[in-house]
Amino acid sequence: MYFMSNSNIPIPLSSNDLPLTIIFLEEWTLITINGIDSIKYLQGQLTCNIVSLNSNQYIFAAHCNAQGKMYSTIRIFYHLDQLSLIIRSSVRDRQLEILKKYAVFSKVTITANDNVVLLGIAGFQAQETLNQFFARLPNILCPVIHYTDTTIIYFSQPKHRFLLITTHVVRNYLLHVLTGKAQINNSKQWLALDIEAGYPIIDDVTSTRLIPQAVNLELLGGIDFNKGCYVGQEVIARTKYRGMNKQKLYFLIGNASNIPVTGESLEIKIGNHWRCTGIILAACQMANQKIWVQAVLNNDLEIDSLLRVREDNNSLLNIYPLFYKTL
Repeated sequence: MYFMSNSNIPIPLSSNDLPLTIIFLEEWTLITINGIDSIKYLQGQLTCNIVSLNSNQYIFAAHCNAQGKMYSTIRIFYHLDQLSLIIRSSVRDRQLEILKKYAVFSKVTITANDNVVLLGIAGFQAQETLNQFFARLPNILCPVIHYTDTTIIYFSQPKHRFLLITTHVVRNYLLHVLTGKAQINNSKQWLALDIEAGYPIIDDVTSTRLIPQAVNLELLGGIDFNKGCYVGQEVIARTKYRGMNKQKLYFLIGNASNIPVTGESLEIKIGNHWRCTGIILAACQMANQKIWVQAVLNNDLEIDSLLRVREDNNSLLNIYPLFYKTL
């Protein structure tokens, strides 16, 4: 087994500066759903269209309560012929409890798969490196590829990177061969890449506080408005068709005395005063000493708005564009 000590963990880098890196995803969890009612059951639970999902795709989605507020954001795909969800580990127990609660009348088995290894491969020549181990890799047209014991998912943003759902044997072999050729990092590096990509992060402290549109999930293809009923569907559809959503997800870069706390608000400068606004979904300190923040704020902010970490006179955060077009 491979162990990482805090002393040898690199500080996260931007996608432009990242060397070849193997990333341990200890802050993410895989949940599997199998049984003859799997598709039907999840179709009534998630915001995406499970029926249209094929084995070489993944879909962003959310699982919501009846008020349309998200328990979690999800990436759903097939792994070893089973429907599989990747979520943040902090929401794992609650997510399992809710999914199982509503599955009592369906022929499904829902489990957290702690036996698999979730491994990210990103940075300089990530694709060329993986080509040494796998005959075929996923790409933007075919983003999921399957092998006997490994599923590989391709993400195009912020630069191409790969997520492996695999075994301890495969992980250890990759580490052995790539020792001295790739740096090794933990989930903070993958979190930084998700922040840069604009992929929404929902942890336990932000669970059930936001609707999917507020984190740009519609722009990522994670909401299907034609699929029919699912939990929270009435609120989510009404919000869209009546233009009721007043928030969106932002990528902020700047300075702060401390790393902002997930679930807390930021402050915006209005005139000569600072006012509380929004909610922080994720934050990390980068190798260049800058602070990266993913936050949900009002969707009508000016691009040059002045923001800061709450009550931090040394903080200043600026809005940076996401790769997808926001409203």
